[in-house]
Amino acid sequence: MSQVINIELLNDGETIDVLKLSKFNFIKPVRCEDCGHRTDFVRKVFRITGVKKEEHCDDGIQGIISSYIKKEYGMTHVLFKSPLDKFYADSACCPMCQSTRIMFDIELTDEFLDKVAKMTGQPPKEILRDMNEIAKRIERTQAQKNGPVIH
Repeated sequence: MSQVINIELLNDGETIDVLKLSKFNFIKPVRCEDCGHRTDFVRKVFRITGVKKEEHCDDGIQGIISSYIKKEYGMTHVLFKSPLDKFYADSACCPMCQSTRIMFDIELTDEFLDKVAKMTGQPPKEILRDMNEIAKRIERTQAQKNGPVIH
């Protein structure tokens, strides 16, 4: 018997509820890869059922889901998330150029820094400083390899 995967675009109210979950929204859209815009992205969230938990990270399954979402909804990039044992695809659209090529990243909220501080035993300010230093080193390395990084 073949596996049946259901992909459902959440309505606005459901999307707002899911985005309120801190475990879901630690990783957010931060920059349009086409025009560089950085705020007010339109989010589309898809609930995925019919996929076993151990298959949430499977490249083949994610590829099938991504292809379907691209074909049916025009979203070229999705980020898969599994908060609270549920499975979602998160996507965003740029309000300036309508691109769906949006880069997602971890938001360094106080809550996130506090959790990392508890895990590492370092104060949140030191963690933030260290993370910023690492980000600068990565940017310098990328610039040396690929030319300048545009923000």
